[in-house]
Amino acid sequence: MRLQEAFIEGYGRFHDRRLDLDAPVIVVYGPNEVGKSTLFGFLRTMLYGFARRSHPVLRAEPLHGGRHGGRLLFRDGTGKSYYLLRHADEAGGKPRLREATTPWDSVSESISLEEKAMEQRAWETDYLGGIQERLFRGLFAVTLTELQEVGLLSGAELGRHLYQAGWESGGAVAAAEKEINQELELLFKPKGSNQRVNAELKKLEQLEAEWRRLEDGIDNYNHLRQQEAETANALKVISEGLPLVQMQLRHIQKALASRPAWLRVRQIAVEAEQYQYTESLAFGAEHAWHEWLRKRQDAEEKRDTLKLEAGRLERQLASLLYDDHLIAKTVDTEAALQSSERMKAIKEQVSEWDSELRQLDETIGELVASISPEWTERQLRDLTVTIAERDYARTMQERTGALLRQEERLASEHDALRQQEKELVMLLDEARTRMTRAKQSLNDSAQGRFALYPASKSSLMAAWNELDDALREWELESGSDVGTLHDTDKARHAFSRLAGVILATGAAIGLGIASALGWLDQAGILGTVAAVGAGGIAVGLMISLRSTGASASKNSRSVGGRGRRGAVAQGEQRVRQALGGMVKDGDSRMEELLMQFRQSLSTNSGGMFRGLIRQEVQDRIEAIGDYELWRSKHDETEGRLARQRDSIGESEAAANEMKRRSEVFAEQWSAWLAERSLTGTMSSAAALEAFELAEEALEQLKRYDRLTIRREEACAELSRYERKAGQLCEGNQQAERMLQQDAGLALQSLLAECRRQADIRKEARTLEAGLQEISLVLVDAERKLDAVGLEIGAAIREAGLSLEAEYVAALEHFRLRTDLMDERLKLEIELTAGLTNEEWHEVEQLLNHADEEMLSSRLEDIRQEETRFIQDQQELLERKGALGAALEQLRQEGERQRLLAEREMVLAGLDADMERYAVLSVSRSLIEHTKRIYEQEKQPIVLRHASSYMNKLTEGRYVRVSADPSRSGIQVEDKGHAVLDSGFLSRGTAEQLYLSMRLALAKESSSSSKLPLMLDDLFVHFDGSRLKAAAALMAELSEERQILFFTCQEHTRDALMAACSEAKLVNLDMAAASR
Repeated sequence: MRLQEAFIEGYGRFHDRRLDLDAPVIVVYGPNEVGKSTLFGFLRTMLYGFARRSHPVLRAEPLHGGRHGGRLLFRDGTGKSYYLLRHADEAGGKPRLREATTPWDSVSESISLEEKAMEQRAWETDYLGGIQERLFRGLFAVTLTELQEVGLLSGAELGRHLYQAGWESGGAVAAAEKEINQELELLFKPKGSNQRVNAELKKLEQLEAEWRRLEDGIDNYNHLRQQEAETANALKVISEGLPLVQMQLRHIQKALASRPAWLRVRQIAVEAEQYQYTESLAFGAEHAWHEWLRKRQDAEEKRDTLKLEAGRLERQLASLLYDDHLIAKTVDTEAALQSSERMKAIKEQVSEWDSELRQLDETIGELVASISPEWTERQLRDLTVTIAERDYARTMQERTGALLRQEERLASEHDALRQQEKELVMLLDEARTRMTRAKQSLNDSAQGRFALYPASKSSLMAAWNELDDALREWELESGSDVGTLHDTDKARHAFSRLAGVILATGAAIGLGIASALGWLDQAGILGTVAAVGAGGIAVGLMISLRSTGASASKNSRSVGGRGRRGAVAQGEQRVRQALGGMVKDGDSRMEELLMQFRQSLSTNSGGMFRGLIRQEVQDRIEAIGDYELWRSKHDETEGRLARQRDSIGESEAAANEMKRRSEVFAEQWSAWLAERSLTGTMSSAAALEAFELAEEALEQLKRYDRLTIRREEACAELSRYERKAGQLCEGNQQAERMLQQDAGLALQSLLAECRRQADIRKEARTLEAGLQEISLVLVDAERKLDAVGLEIGAAIREAGLSLEAEYVAALEHFRLRTDLMDERLKLEIELTAGLTNEEWHEVEQLLNHADEEMLSSRLEDIRQEETRFIQDQQELLERKGALGAALEQLRQEGERQRLLAEREMVLAGLDADMERYAVLSVSRSLIEHTKRIYEQEKQPIVLRHASSYMNKLTEGRYVRVSADPSRSGIQVEDKGHAVLDSGFLSRGTAEQLYLSMRLALAKESSSSSKLPLMLDDLFVHFDGSRLKAAAALMAELSEERQILFFTCQEHTRDALMAACSEAKLVNLDMAAASR
């Protein structure tokens, strides 16, 4: 399996984040708290599911929104790419799989039509090689904490992994050994009680005890009778107390079960109190009220219906008018009607043309408005679009895109330069602060006991060497003994070597700091290395020459004799001169320092005095070196910052030039648009679209002109027909009104009116008779309506109310009170069902004086008390039965024969079990012996892999790794064949050993499916050389499986990127900054 891409929709601090993982080695780099552990957990979660909600840290709910989960693109061993999707809110967090059919860098946005949900076990079996989560955490997803947990690779578990991986039949042997151990534990344990052998021995002891008890049967019989009586009394006490406890238990259970209903009864009582005033309403008042309302509604509906009918008849009667003059127009009207259908068809055609013209007008207006709001029809008709103009617009479109891309590139480069400038300013501030501290330390070193004032390393070392030679010669001339001189000479040589080491170490430290902080480029690093090396060699040669010269001087002076007094004075003078060139205010403090040295000479401790001066010299040399180092870093950073700001200036100049070019281009384009009456802000793409819209608008305009000519011809013919129809309809108002809508209908109406006038008078008389009858019925309906109103008013006054709304509300409240009383009655029946009055009184007392929590607590106490009573009763009953059986046995004569037969049966079973135990013990010993032989003759393959990895990690210092399954821990053998236990290794070496074991186990555990290795900062305790060796090993392992390495260390990142040529860096720090 190889991971190609991860998309995090929502997981911890990440939201909508895409990461490219398609490389043999992925180095995930970033400082603390940028999300390395979150990404580590996301990948592990995608493979093995979400943690439970009880572990919120491991579950990592999204902090910034988004759907909890994401997708993972991977490639299996056959080369097929798949998407693994997992979301906490879908399918219970189970994995879902779909095949990726397009290249991985573009398929992330595609939609698959086939998505398969899988069970976790099937996913692990088909795609993870059967590796379960616990084994994956131990071998493939390793953090520094898990690496140091030796318990995961020790004792029996270590042995099981090693032998099952390296021994062909290791699984069967381990299963047989486990089965033998289980059966041995079932047979016998030295201090066990439930094993068969232990139980049979115990049974044998019981039988022998019973045999001995038969010797004194009468005393035992009396004792058993007494115990039987005591047991019966205890059972009587329990039988009396248990019913009381059970009754209390029933009462409390009833109270808990009835509490909701009891609370509802009390609530009903409070609610019913509000509707107490409705008791004054008579029985059946609601039915009577609805009956009155029905009668009033019927009377009102009948009255309204009669009024409507009378109004309708009156209107019909008023509309019945006739005119004799209309009859004379019948012949002309019929002639005009014969051409009405053709005129109607012409009118419909004109209407359709009008609708089409309106649509064309709207379409043309929309097209013109789309081109420009200021355009008119005149400008549209005058516009002519050529191929050259289209080509010019396309050319300007391409130039616009090119300018935009150049502006975006310049802006991106400028932002990057600004970010680098900020980083250099931060480095400069730090260098200035460290240089100030070093300067203060240098000044403080001049205020020591001897107040040294030389300000450079060379002058200070020259002054010290001169003082050391003068002190040593003065000590020789003062007659010190040979042993003291020898020790002094050794101390001097030791200091010479120490000074060289100090200088070399200081130079290496300074160079390492400068390289780590990024203050030296490649040329600066080479120059610094050369300068430091030359300085260290010069100082070492100077110290060696001075040491040799001092030794030769001492020998010559020893041969010349020590007895001359004049030489002592000369030595003292040399010491004075040396102190004057090294100690501040040497003239005023000279006598004090010489006196101290004389005292040290008298006590044979001259070396101690020189050691104090030497220590202060060493401190000042270190202070000078520190100050010079940080001053050089400060100057180097200032230079880099100046160059960076020059680059920023150049970038800004290029951006301004690009802006000027864009403005010139925009002016040219605006002028071209103005020549064609187009908007100056229009883009080239919009201009091309405007040309297309103009051509379409011109086509619609031509069609509009053609329809307009045809419509005018039809309208002229319609006008002639309507003038003739108007002459006929003149004088008839209805026909004239209809004439405005349709001439044919107006003529039809006029003809019908002429024929209808003769029947109007007869119809008018019929209507007058109907109106008289309706008036009589209406008077009767009004009388009934008044009677119903009187009955309703009397009922309202009788209830003590004044308004109908109040009476309606009182009826509703009466109904609610009745429902509440019915509900209360049902609840009271339910509460008291199955209880006597006394029992209900007890339950009601519990409900009144205890809440639900108190009842639950008391119920638990009573249940425990009942359980205790029942257990005691059961034990007493069992005891009573045992006592009865024992008494019965004492009464029988053949008890000794029964005991003897049982003893023989127990002995026979014990012999069989002991024989089985011996066979199993021998089998276990044979298996252990075979395993030891296998370990001695053939090292497991896992240990061979671990030995190879350990040899590479330690650069050949340790060549073999071995393990003894009978003991916890691992042993290593160095190249001198010395064997060490892992507990005696250094921390870094022990971590390398455990890493080798995990890599070896991972190799054998996933031989069929190469799962990726996820390693979280495992190299923090490795030195420089072993870090390079570990990086080289990662490069080698990446050839057979993908490796994801998480680190916050820059040197670890650089080592991995240098060792693995195809490695890909995922910089979470830069990604976080860009976001």
